Amino acid sequence: MRYLSLLLMFIFVFSFNSYAYTLFWFTGAGIKNPAQKIASIYNKTHKNKVVIIAGGSGQVLNEMIEAKKGDIYTLVDSIFLKKALKHKVVLQYKKLLKLTPVFVLSKSGKQKIKNFDDLANKGITIAGGNTKAMCLGKTFEKIMSKIPENLSRRMNKNITIRCLNVFQIIGYVKENSIDAGIVLDRALIKKTGLKYVNIPKKYNVNRYGFLTLVAYSKHKKAAKELFEFVWQHRNIYKQYGFNLTNGGKK
Repeated sequence: MRYLSLLLMFIFVFSFNSYAYTLFWFTGAGIKNPAQKIASIYNKTHKNKVVIIAGGSGQVLNEMIEAKKGDIYTLVDSIFLKKALKHKVVLQYKKLLKLTPVFVLSKSGKQKIKNFDDLANKGITIAGGNTKAMCLGKTFEKIMSKIPENLSRRMNKNITIRCLNVFQIIGYVKENSIDAGIVLDRALIKKTGLKYVNIPKKYNVNRYGFLTLVAYSKHKKAAKELFEFVWQHRNIYKQYGFNLTNGGKK
């Protein structure tokens, strides 16, 4: 009986010492791929494990607020960062990426659209972003506010669908269901073979990606370690074609 008690105690202590936390990394869908790569490296080298939850930056922020859950959060656009700070979701953040929107073209679209102005031509179909779920919606609105009224009015008429995340937009383009769709950066279509048209600099609106430490974490030390690990491996975002910032504040 004594030996059984010692064995059970050994099993208990061993299990306790080897216990691994599950950490939740919420990320904007457009920057999901490098996040998955970093998480894969982390999971191979740490006892704690990371689970990626991806969606529109605003969509996953709402999920975190509702569930009071999350350890780190990577997002695009200071609008959602401000909302996260307002709701006390974020303890700490660093500016991670600079993104420059472009319009990606479908098979039919590249036959009709040769430059930015062609997006306003009659019969062109465009996929935009939902303004409440993803930054592309707000980004598109800001771009429209900077271009001549006649051009913006005709271009807005050509929006046939508003998507919840960037991969829905790319999906519609690949399926040739629409002619063009706005994406946050050409890095998002780097390996797709899809063509795109640039938005003139005088109209375009750069967006920024942020790495944040989430206040809801039940494992503060582990979450902070993950936060630092991602920052130390931020060059992986560059490998996927994204432009890094110097890490300054917004």
